[in-house]
Amino acid sequence: MMYQILIVDDEKAERDVIHFLLNKYNFPFQIKEAANGKEALDVLKKSSVDLLITDVKMPFIDGIELVTCVRKLFPKIEIIFFSGHDDFSYVKKALILGADNYILKPVKPSEFKETMEKVSENLQTYKTEQEDKKFNEEFIKKHILYRIINQTPIEMLEKEHAYLNFSFLNDYNRMLLIHSDQSFWNTLSERENLQFDEEISKIIPNTTYDLIHLNPSQVILLFKDNPNKLISYRQLGENIHQQLYKVYGINCFFSVSEEMKTKDSIFQTYNQLDQYLDDRFFHPHTYVYPIDSITTTTRSFMAEDEALIINIENAIQQMDTNKLKEQINQLIHKHEKHMGTSHVYIRFLFSKLFQNLAKVLPSYQSEKINKEIECLYTYTHFKDIKHSITKITQQVVQKLNEEKNSSNNNIRIVQQYIHDHIDVDLSLELLAEKVYLSPGYLSDRFRQETGFGINKYIKNVRMAKTKELLRDTNRKVNDISKAVGYNSVSYFIKNFREHYGVSPKKYREMNKTEDGME
Repeated sequence: MMYQILIVDDEKAERDVIHFLLNKYNFPFQIKEAANGKEALDVLKKSSVDLLITDVKMPFIDGIELVTCVRKLFPKIEIIFFSGHDDFSYVKKALILGADNYILKPVKPSEFKETMEKVSENLQTYKTEQEDKKFNEEFIKKHILYRIINQTPIEMLEKEHAYLNFSFLNDYNRMLLIHSDQSFWNTLSERENLQFDEEISKIIPNTTYDLIHLNPSQVILLFKDNPNKLISYRQLGENIHQQLYKVYGINCFFSVSEEMKTKDSIFQTYNQLDQYLDDRFFHPHTYVYPIDSITTTTRSFMAEDEALIINIENAIQQMDTNKLKEQINQLIHKHEKHMGTSHVYIRFLFSKLFQNLAKVLPSYQSEKINKEIECLYTYTHFKDIKHSITKITQQVVQKLNEEKNSSNNNIRIVQQYIHDHIDVDLSLELLAEKVYLSPGYLSDRFRQETGFGINKYIKNVRMAKTKELLRDTNRKVNDISKAVGYNSVSYFIKNFREHYGVSPKKYREMNKTEDGME
């Protein structure tokens, strides 16, 4: 590692001696020089220096004054005095002021070499400590972002990390969500994950961002660039998609946010981006979202429709069949009367509604839903769309009425199955089969009943079981990884560290220490 050194002496011959000895012993320093304390301060204010070597007696500003100023401006800099025997009283004063060492004139090469070796070792130690500190701070910050996106309140995190300044959250102004339907990041080793991160950095050079591996299917890029910077984030998504397909052979989907104003908008922004990706069901060959709105349909008009769709989703989750029928009738009535709306938009809107309704019905598998939606896109009259929606609404109302009394029991069955089979791959489809529900409907009901998404609930159970095994057994981390359902040990360790802030090995060591104290 190369360090910066500043040699200050009013005699050039003395500076040349130090210069010569540094080169002779191959010390890793880039050398700057100054003829007096005033020049030295000018150099220090323009560029950073790791080590200052200064004479005591100099014109304008002597060594004592220089050190006094430097310690105020640059408290971490290493300082060495060199001076004659007659000036040793000054050297003692300099040491009191904060100089780290001294060299007597005339300089003895062996003493100089010994002193510089100590200084180089100090500099290396300090640099390593600073790098470790920076790495730990970056890790903590990413861990905090990960938890915010997973619905942990910022106020709670501020209490947990009272030593940290949370203003860094305001640095982010854009978010890009990368989604893979193949749970791609679960298949990569730790080294391959690092290679993936490097691949992203090649695609978007000269751009400041943080990358967060959120789960096996999703990665988030949080950008810190000036929001006025000339950069098209949608085009960025297209570029990343093309490169990832070229390198890894996978088609990822990208969801691009508007500008984020405050730290409180990070979680809401992620939710919005995740919702945008719902539309990929209708556009399997579109990879960047949100899709541009139909220009003939006003934003307010579409906002009303979106509100009705959300109300319908809520009614399904709450099993409120009266509200469900009321909101669907309102949506149908609105578009029966509004003849100027784009036919493409109408088909898109009611296809989305059909998909939400079909999630309730186990008989509607993906193939059947696709066929029904294809029909919706071929209808030439709105009455045909209305008939299709009315028919499936009746089926959904009947199904919801049947399940009002049994839904809670289904959730308990799923929870117990998760706890009993934590060592196997627990897909949403598998769990839905156990209680004879559609995957989408089970997902919605599970979140409503427990307050967690199924994937997060599974992860929490796995992490809790991991803590138990680390604490109460001597099983190897590799064995524990398999016992809680992770095939990739590196991915298991990464998940545990993200969840608890320490590695499994470190957790076990800390727990044993605590047990020993008890």
